[in-house]
Amino acid sequence: MSKAWSNGSTRGWREIRKRIIQRDQVCQLCGLDEGQMHIDHIIPKSKGGSDMDSNLRLLCRNCNLRRGARFFDSDSTPPTLHDRFTPTNVSISHD
Repeated sequence: MSKAWSNGSTRGWREIRKRIIQRDQVCQLCGLDEGQMHIDHIIPKSKGGSDMDSNLRLLCRNCNLRRGARFFDSDSTPPTLHDRFTPTNVSISHD
């Protein structure tokens, strides 16, 4: 984690943000190059992600808000198979 974020330094975060904007220049998902741009953590901070440049990318407002705090590019949590699949016992008795 960067010292700028952990110490609550607004100036430090502004420097990181400026560096990522200069590096990426356009939304890394849709290619939009205008409007409100956000710095996105690829691995969310809530999941242990850092403020290292390699974990940051530039996204437009719509792409970033649509993504939320999901890992990588998954659209949603995969569905579970509650009560849809019951494994059968196929063990063989050895008499």
